[in-house]
Amino acid sequence: MSVVTKRGLARVEANLTPMIDVVFLLIVFFVLVSQIVDLENIKEITLPALIDPASEIAGEEQRVVVNVEPGIDGDVKRYKLGGQFYAADLQGIKAMTAHLADLYKLNPSLSVNLRADASTHYQWVEPVMQAVANAAVLSQQPNAVPRVNLVVIRED
Repeated sequence: MSVVTKRGLARVEANLTPMIDVVFLLIVFFVLVSQIVDLENIKEITLPALIDPASEIAGEEQRVVVNVEPGIDGDVKRYKLGGQFYAADLQGIKAMTAHLADLYKLNPSLSVNLRADASTHYQWVEPVMQAVANAAVLSQQPNAVPRVNLVVIRED
């Protein structure tokens, strides 16, 4: 004969032991990995002195930035040199050339960073490059070499 026992209400209980084990394993893993990454980083590097380097880090006093303010469909609104704006016409280019010539008189090793939007057509960038070349000549500095770094702003 079988005996029937009365159990009552069933209770659901969660066993947290496996979850705690996994958490501690992850903590140990990340502690070990962080120490490996720290060992790979070099705190101080002494670079060798370069003889006749092809490039150099430009200081703030050795560069000037010309911004080509983009317009609609690849056109340009105006140019900005330092804090001054110049129109995108012949008069504006001449005024910008004169300003650049004055800057070349103060610092013949001046480097010009030309910033333009990727959608701006080259016909608006080329006059600025020509203005930089003309300004170096107008400055009448024998060691003034026109250097232009073209910086394109990517559209993301």
